[in-house]
Amino acid sequence: MAINGYRDLSSLVIPAAVDTAVLAKMQLRDGVTYDRLVGELEVALRGVNGEFARHPLWASMLSFQTDPVINYAVGSASYADRFTDYGRPEPQHSERSGHMLPLLAWTSALGWTWSKLKDMSMAEGRDDIRLAVDRMRNRYRKQVFQRLLQRGDDSGAAKGLGTAGYSPGFATTAASTDVDFTPPDFGGTSFSSTHEHYVAAAGGWTTTILDDIEAELMEHGHMPPYRLLVAGADAATITGLTGFVLPTTTVIQAGSGTSVAIPEDAPTNDGFRFLGSYENTRVYVAPGMPQYYGFAYRSYGALSPMNPLRVRLEQGFENPTMRALRDPNAGAGIDPLQDLMLYLEFGVGVGDRTNGTSRYVNNGTWADGTAL
Repeated sequence: MAINGYRDLSSLVIPAAVDTAVLAKMQLRDGVTYDRLVGELEVALRGVNGEFARHPLWASMLSFQTDPVINYAVGSASYADRFTDYGRPEPQHSERSGHMLPLLAWTSALGWTWSKLKDMSMAEGRDDIRLAVDRMRNRYRKQVFQRLLQRGDDSGAAKGLGTAGYSPGFATTAASTDVDFTPPDFGGTSFSSTHEHYVAAAGGWTTTILDDIEAELMEHGHMPPYRLLVAGADAATITGLTGFVLPTTTVIQAGSGTSVAIPEDAPTNDGFRFLGSYENTRVYVAPGMPQYYGFAYRSYGALSPMNPLRVRLEQGFENPTMRALRDPNAGAGIDPLQDLMLYLEFGVGVGDRTNGTSRYVNNGTWADGTAL
């Protein structure tokens, strides 16, 4: 584990210079001692840090690394040579490419000035903690989904990639990326750098689009079952398609001879929900996805490096780890909890450039979506 410095409160919240006995003596306006407020913050941090890694949606599509670069095979394969008594087989190395992963620092200040703490109740403190945590949760979701909906590269220092770094999307025509990608051959099929995984079609969701999604993943060797993430606003259209199978529920038991879709994950309370299945694809409503957009992929299991996205973490951490720090620009302060902020470093990039295909179904020309 890296040494994080004097401002690190990952232990979890209290600065090392502050005696915990002091927190047990200091009180909010309603008489609740500071140590109880710190306990609330500690529970919130542990909870959301676990959510970043173990939520069934994130775990199914992400994996983590601290290295700034990811490498992968590209291009055409060939066939084994016939062995002869005096001939030598031709040695070959795999053709490889790669790209950088972004890394950005994110923060959410609690707004606990000296005067606020002096007059604050425990209920107000809980609400401030909830707001700060929700802001970080929203940022994590937005960064993940934005990478799914953006055809072109992230680039430059503003994206956490230095002056000359590029973080591309999934397979796309060479004109759309500075990191050209020719998918590896599979099953005797060769691809080119114009191969496209950002597909637009006018007219809304249809079974033709769902069939094409499955075919595009399968042609790269990603076998079913697949997942498709869509907006809640598209749910009624998709569930009404011919061949779509609704899930079984705890309220209604399907009768004999009725097909039902089998849920894969336990329900969550954040709006992520299983809609049902079409052929080899499980369809989920994912809050934050804009209407008319969808993203499909094959999950290889929780945090598998074969999942479509790769999240780059701060050196020294194995999972996204948000912690509370004193704002370094706010001065020393006179209250031990004054000027606290939540702090997290992460960046989202593509891990497998073939294991993901995005759809825009409201126009025949692709336009990047905006995650909500």
